[in-house]
Amino acid sequence: MSWVVVARKDFRDARLSRGLWAVTGLFVLMSVGFAVLYGTVPAVSQDIGEVSTLGFLTLLIGAVTLFVSIAAIVIGAGAIAGERASGSGKLLLGFPHSRADVVLGKLVGRTAVLGAAIVVGLAITLVVALVLFDSFAPVDYAVFTAMTLVLALVYIGIMVAISATTGSGGRAMAFGIGAFVVLEVLADVVPLAALFVVNGFAMPGGAAVPGWVAFLNVVTPSAAYTNALGWFLGDGTATAAALGAQLAGPVPFYLTGWASMAVLAAWLVVPLALGYRRFARADL
Repeated sequence: MSWVVVARKDFRDARLSRGLWAVTGLFVLMSVGFAVLYGTVPAVSQDIGEVSTLGFLTLLIGAVTLFVSIAAIVIGAGAIAGERASGSGKLLLGFPHSRADVVLGKLVGRTAVLGAAIVVGLAITLVVALVLFDSFAPVDYAVFTAMTLVLALVYIGIMVAISATTGSGGRAMAFGIGAFVVLEVLADVVPLAALFVVNGFAMPGGAAVPGWVAFLNVVTPSAAYTNALGWFLGDGTATAAALGAQLAGPVPFYLTGWASMAVLAAWLVVPLALGYRRFARADL
């Protein structure tokens, strides 16, 4: 259980730094601010009809995905690369820790840092929701919290994997920002661009979208998280109906919430495996 020692030290060091408190404060301000706006400004909630948990969480999803992805860069990009650049990586491996222990411990420790900020923020927001909202759905709120922690784990995993591939903290940060741009910005263009190319450099007529294009729309971590929440919050009928209308037919399994959970699992495992492989062969 050597990785537990690494994770505990990582979290303890973060707890004593200003970084954890800054991330927590930002998430609290964002989450509570959205809750107050949603609960007190009719123009924000008018499309939903009532001030409910489901409406608020639907509003919050976009902001949460952006926050988690950016916070993961700040918290995770230097996890291993920073230690190697400062020379403390050799000291760390001087203890009875394998390189696998270091990667797993950093993953757990840095996820705990971001997870603590998320839990504290949503706990404080819960109090605001109970005061301001017409109705409150505890199951939906718990599902949202759990899924957000999963997204945090996945994004921290990607950043720790990137950090494991280089001995420079600056390069790790640059690669992390590059991954953010690809996953959160450029990926939105890929489905339509691929459809344009496959269709002979022309957009097809009709409103229906091929299933593979719809899948490309939910294949990034943030999109998979959003799609999974669409199925798991409430009864999921609105998401099913929207996808059915988009496809002009039944919704295939690979577009369901559980399939998106599998996509998130792949985003966690594959980058970490590749990052560990590079780290295991690196000369410290």
